Amino acid sequence: MKRIGLALVSLLAAAVLVGSPALAAHKRVHHPVVPCAKIKDAIAAGKTAEDVEKDLNVSAARVKSCTAPSKSSSKKAPAKKAS
Repeated sequence: MKRIGLALVSLLAAAVLVGSPALAAHKRVHHPVVPCAKIKDAIAAGKTAEDVEKDLNVSAARVKSCTAPSKSSSKKAPAKKAS
């Protein structure tokens, strides 16, 4: 009886070792990233954010991050005083 149990355990362990690399090969598929320029062009053409999301298959967060003003451009140099 012990031999049958030991054989089943070793068979299960072998199946796990053999199956692990096969399962690891099925990683997430890399989806192409839509460039911000394409999103901005669609918004400039008069589409709403919801239309851009559906047409380009992007998330609302992606549309928002591409259309929001960048932080670096909002910081302008202080105006010089006229002497």
